[in-house]
Amino acid sequence: MTSTETTETTDATVREMVHRRHRRRRTLVVSLVAVLVVVAAALVGAGLVRANNTAPGKAPSRVPAGIAADKSGVAASTGAVRVDVYLDYLCPECRRTERALTAALDDLRSHGGVSVVYHPVAFLDGRSEPAGYSTQAASAAACAADAGRFEQYSTVLFAKQPAEQGPGLSEAQLIAAGRDAGITGASFARCVEDAPYLPWVRYVSDLAASRKVALTPTVMVEGRRVDVTGSDPGGALTRAVTAARR
Repeated sequence: MTSTETTETTDATVREMVHRRHRRRRTLVVSLVAVLVVVAAALVGAGLVRANNTAPGKAPSRVPAGIAADKSGVAASTGAVRVDVYLDYLCPECRRTERALTAALDDLRSHGGVSVVYHPVAFLDGRSEPAGYSTQAASAAACAADAGRFEQYSTVLFAKQPAEQGPGLSEAQLIAAGRDAGITGASFARCVEDAPYLPWVRYVSDLAASRKVALTPTVMVEGRRVDVTGSDPGGALTRAVTAARR
């Protein structure tokens, strides 16, 4: 083999090695992108990540009674230290957190100075069959706010929480839950049937997402997240409020 032939062979070998590296690199990039797409889709489908992180539009004109000044949720009490609770009525962890925080919230409010704002979001609409239960339940809870029984109604909804991937509570069951929460007026049933607060629920959900709230439950004290996933969520909340008061 001549020196020219040897050089050409070497060049061809080098080119082939380069091509192989490029192919491997492209394959790796494509694989990584595919994995990220699958993971993101799974998280969105599970309701762990809000799919729409765009800024919300203008708040709807009709909002439930007892609304916070920014119209982002229902204010259950007033005070200098703000506690924000983001919940989804189909979220099992929200049910556990609601039960675990009840005593701590009652104690904090009994001493005054705490503004508790509940944000009923609809991150898990795709986890019911048919889809949309989170929105329907949150709209019914807004109707309960008009009757001054938001927290009581939330407790009942969590007690009757349907399983994910199954049917949500029917309209009749949502109305019956109102009676269990101590709501007796006929206006509540009409409100659940007419569902005037669906736009407000969408607004609350989009506003929460724009504030980087991607998980439920999320609890914040003065804008700072509080870890309520541990063994003592009530204690964690109380410590955060105490620190904010200083």
